[in-house]
Formats: sequence, C-alpha cells, structure tokens
Amino acid sequence: MELTKRLIEKYLKSSKKEKSEIISKYCELTKVKRATAVKRFERYKKRYLFQERDTQKNSKKRRGPKKKYESIHEVILWKCWGLSGCICAEKLHPMLEVYIEELKKNNRFSLYELSKTEEAKKVSLGTLKRMVSRFPKVSTKKHKGNAFIYQKVPISANFGRYAFEEVGYVEVDFVEHNGGSSAGPFAVTAVYTDLYSQWISRAAGLGKNQRSVEKMDLLAHTKLPVDVLHYHPDNDKTILKVLFEKVKGNNKVNLSRSRPYKKNDNAHVEQKNGDKVRKLVGYFRYESEEEVSLLNEIYSKADLLDNFFIPNFKLKNKVKNDKGKTVKKEYEKPKTPYQRLLESNTVSEKTKSQLKKTYETLNMVKLREEINILVDKLYNIQLTKSKSSSKT
Repeated sequence: MELTKRLIEKYLKSSKKEKSEIISKYCELTKVKRATAVKRFERYKKRYLFQERDTQKNSKKRRGPKKKYESIHEVILWKCWGLSGCICAEKLHPMLEVYIEELKKNNRFSLYELSKTEEAKKVSLGTLKRMVSRFPKVSTKKHKGNAFIYQKVPISANFGRYAFEEVGYVEVDFVEHNGGSSAGPFAVTAVYTDLYSQWISRAAGLGKNQRSVEKMDLLAHTKLPVDVLHYHPDNDKTILKVLFEKVKGNNKVNLSRSRPYKKNDNAHVEQKNGDKVRKLVGYFRYESEEEVSLLNEIYSKADLLDNFFIPNFKLKNKVKNDKGKTVKKEYEKPKTPYQRLLESNTVSEKTKSQLKKTYETLNMVKLREEINILVDKLYNIQLTKSKSSSKT
C-alpha cells in the first residue's frame, strides 16, 4: 500500500502509455494481478483527489478583517460583566478599565497574560455589544409576590425637570415585600433617589406605620451625601406625613407629590424599584425582624456598589415630531452617581473629598461577593419557610 501511495501522484500526471508502464512495474514488484493493481490505483486516485480538494479549502483565507479579539478576551470581559451585575454594554464600556483593575487587585486575572487584560480595556463599544449578546443570560426573575395631608402638599407633575439643575431634588417611593398578600405585617423598602446624580439610598422596615417609616427615613438619610432641597414622594399618606413634619417650618426644603395613579411623575425612583430592589431581593414575602435586618445589610453594601461603581443612563433630550409624539430619546454618556457628584459645581469640595476617601477604601469584588452571600442567606430563609409550610 505504501508503494501505491508513492506512485499515485506520478500515475495521475502521466499519459495513458506511461500509466500502463507504471501498472506493469507495480505488478512486477508486488506480484499481484494487473486487474488488482488497476483497482488499487483507482481507489487511491479518489482518496488523493478528495484530500487535495480539502487542503485547498482549508488553505483559503478567511474573508473580512483579521480577528482581533480571542476567546480569552471574551472571558475577561465576561468576568467584568458579571461583576457589574450584568449591565448592558453601553453602561459597561466606560467602566471597563475600573472593573478590570478591581479584578486584578483581587488576583482574578493571575492566570492570564497582562497583555490580554490590557487589550480587553481597548475593546470598542460595537465589539463589546456583540460579545455581551453572546454571554449566557442570568434570569433576574424571582418568585413573584405585588385627607388632610393632601390639602397641605401640592402636586408637581413635572418633577423630572430638576434632573439637570442641581443635586438635592429627591424622589421617594416604597416597595412592598408582601409576596402577593397584604394580610399581616410585612417588610417595606424605602427608596430615595437624587435626580441629578442618580444616587440611590435604600432602607428597610417592618410595616408602613409611622414609627417604621421614620426609622427608614432616618437610615436612608445617613447614606445621602448631599442636603435635600426638595422631596417628591407618591401619595402614600404615611411618608407624606413624615416628610411634611420634616419640612414644616424649614424654608430651605420643599415638599410636593405626584398625581394619583401617574407613575411617570415619579419615573426615576420607579425605575430604581425594579432595577435596584426587585432585581436584587426578588418578590418574596419578608415578614420577620431577621429578614428586615438582612435587607438593611444588603442595602448598606449594595448602595456603595451601585453609587460608586455601576454607571447608569440619564435622559438628555426627547426628539418629537410635528404632532408632539416622541420619536427618539437621547441619553448622556453612562456615568456613576459618584462621578456626577464630582463633576457638579453645586457640591462642596469638602463633600467631594469625603466621597474620594470613601471610594479609595472600597473593594468592588468583595462588595459583590458579600452581597451575594447575604442574598443567598435571605433566600435560604424563604426555602426553609416554604418547606415548613408544605409539611403542615
């Protein structure tokens, strides 16, 4: 067979007479019949032509530009994406360098070449979008759970206009953790959002009675880096009463409320309810002091992570047609609340200095890990409760 392999190329390029001579010589050397020799050459002829055609296909150059990023780059960017909480590519792109440095500080890239991590920092937004679209998506769905003061507090339907004025204009809202049933006591999360910087402050309490709301309000204010100039909650009576007492007699602080059943009047904080509360702790029913304490531990770390490391969009302009219908929305470049506060002219240098010191003490990777541990602990309590209820 080795002889056949050696002679096949010469056999294919030869004339009819030369082929006959090659067959005769082959029969003389191998002591086989002429018909057998012809069959062998015909069989190897097909193999040879197939291999040659396959080699030609493989030798063809790949069309288009040379591939710049390898699978190792995708792994690096995937780790950054997971660290950020699986945000979109537009938010991830301006923070890539920060996230990669945070992961490097925690030895998460010790097995990778330094050049690869540096190259990953330079990936374009378009390429990053394509990569993120290929990343395995993590399901964010949890188990689904759902007038005197009105005369004193005026309605403001366009509170969002303060988003570009200065810091201190704060929207307030509650998120109920009742698991779908309003019977009995259950935990509530108060969400405070500064419009200019998108800074978020969360606090949990058991029930929406006045004492519980006052505790949540006090805790949320300890995490706000700037003084509040104007509160804007929805029409919940308890929070309105608490904030009304707070601003009464203070000419420097104002209070207004949104229109009933008009969630867009409180659009900024309503968006945070889903993105920063439901996505984090789900739709379970939380009804014990232990669970409320865990929620506050989660929020204390999540507020630091979201405010100092996670960028977000802010609406810049709406393009409308002749009929007044919005046809396009334009957004600012994604920035973290911390970055917006540093760029603000209305924030004092003392406050900026304190924020910088806080930022330097933070470790993003540890914050994310601590949050995941606390959330798992919170969910384990729910699993225990569901098992005990199923037994009874």
